[in-house]
Amino acid sequence: MLDIFKTILITSLVFIPMEFIFPRIRGKKILRKDWIRDVLYAFIAGSITLFGITIIILAGHIAIEPFLSEGFKTAIASQPVWLQIVEIIIIADLFYYWIHRMFHENPYLWKIHAIHHSIEEMDWLAAHRVHPIDQILTRGGSLIIPFTFGFSAAPLSIFFLIIGWLSYLKHSNVKIHFGPLKWLIVSPTFHHWHHANEEHAFDKNYADLLPILDILFKTAVIKEDNGPEKYGTDTVLPETFLGQLILPLKLLFNRSKTIKPKSIADIPGEH
Repeated sequence: MLDIFKTILITSLVFIPMEFIFPRIRGKKILRKDWIRDVLYAFIAGSITLFGITIIILAGHIAIEPFLSEGFKTAIASQPVWLQIVEIIIIADLFYYWIHRMFHENPYLWKIHAIHHSIEEMDWLAAHRVHPIDQILTRGGSLIIPFTFGFSAAPLSIFFLIIGWLSYLKHSNVKIHFGPLKWLIVSPTFHHWHHANEEHAFDKNYADLLPILDILFKTAVIKEDNGPEKYGTDTVLPETFLGQLILPLKLLFNRSKTIKPKSIADIPGEH
């Protein structure tokens, strides 16, 4: 819990001034709508998520590790640090892309992932509004191979620094042009289009780090000159943090109700 508090404090000192100096949408309040809910996600859901990711990585390690030779793991760890970082990024983002895409295309999983898409005012704090099940499967699943194949501690640590800070940056209310780097790394504008409540942008820009994946799999929307006019989702969700946290159980016990991706159908019992 203390580590989460330190993270929130440090990132707020970095990104609040950045959003003030380079705003995409001017005049947005720091304490905007739903900021308390996102703080709850950071502290409560964040702790659940960390525990769940640890479990899923351990389970994956137990299942895969017996099939790997010590020579293979030694060869992986003996590579230059920069090469290991590149490999980790590619492996993790490939898994992240497809698991993320699954959350959009599966009706049950979409309802859970829609919580993240319920963000109507993008900023650095909104990066925390992710249901633990969503984050555990998406992030945890993408980390099984990096943690099992023998990559050394230094490149893994650097990778976590990259994805951690980029997660805050790409959700931030900032207008920063990446120039040619927009083809190399996900920019705020690229990710903001993923959150657009505009039909032509639905189910686009899945990549966590590498835009080339969306280009290769034909799911890219690249408009670096401007971001979307409207964020959020029309999928009806519980308005409270607790209601959203228990949503998967609610859906599980109301399987008779048809759930459609991007639908505006009410959640069972929420009429």
